[in-house]
Amino acid sequence: MRMKEYDVAGSSHKIEPEIYNGVSTLDEPSAAWGWHDIGRNAIQISGWISVLFLLGFNFGNHKGHVETIWLLVLAALIAIGLLIHLFEPKLSQVRTLTARNKPLGHVEPDWNYDQATLSGTWGGLTDNQLRSVNIDPERVRHLRLEEKKK
Repeated sequence: MRMKEYDVAGSSHKIEPEIYNGVSTLDEPSAAWGWHDIGRNAIQISGWISVLFLLGFNFGNHKGHVETIWLLVLAALIAIGLLIHLFEPKLSQVRTLTARNKPLGHVEPDWNYDQATLSGTWGGLTDNQLRSVNIDPERVRHLRLEEKKK
């Protein structure tokens, strides 16, 4: 049998993200299958059914109270978790602070240039602070002298 030939030269090996219900396949590879989120209603329904089953297990042929205590405690913990889950905010607002949360008109400093020339934030560092970022103060002494002359 002859193997199929593919045009590899023209193709890119870069993975292209796909968006499903606002979720990228780069973040959640299973987003296309729908497995990335169970849903609030499904969690609530299955949780309350579990609580009812645990409470229903109390009616049986056990004579000791150890089983009863365990069943009641587990049912109570699941019920508390379900109530917290039910009344928590929907979390539709992004609450994380990332590098993308910049005000309009923000210009990012050229950190590499500032470090190389000891200007900007890097200009006021002490000798100990320079050593902590692996910069020998003697090697940049001439840059500090230029700053003092200005």
